[in-house]
Amino acid sequence: MGVQLLRFETECEELADGSVRVCAHGELDMATASTLERALVDCTREHHSRVIVDLADVPFMDASGLRVLLSAHDRQRKDDGELVIAHPSRQVVRLLDVAQRFTKLPLAQGLAPPAGRR
Repeated sequence: MGVQLLRFETECEELADGSVRVCAHGELDMATASTLERALVDCTREHHSRVIVDLADVPFMDASGLRVLLSAHDRQRKDDGELVIAHPSRQVVRLLDVAQRFTKLPLAQGLAPPAGRR
């Protein structure tokens, strides 16, 4: 029996307020975390003051994904910026709740998903 790898993709869009939204699609784990990490580095090269990581299409995230988000959060803070998580699934929220005991990854409130989603 072979192993089937699920596709993981990201997209980046600059919003009208000057912030940037990075949307992730697929399971975020050890096999795919580097894809999100590259996207976050590439999308934030211009040092946007606010980065929104939209996880509406991420049904699962493990510690590898959490590490990527924490690293991006630290980079934003060093540049006097902010990174927020938007639309996490229940499973992702549970993981973030555990992480909140050790660090603060803010969850965005009231953000609409990108056009064509949910």
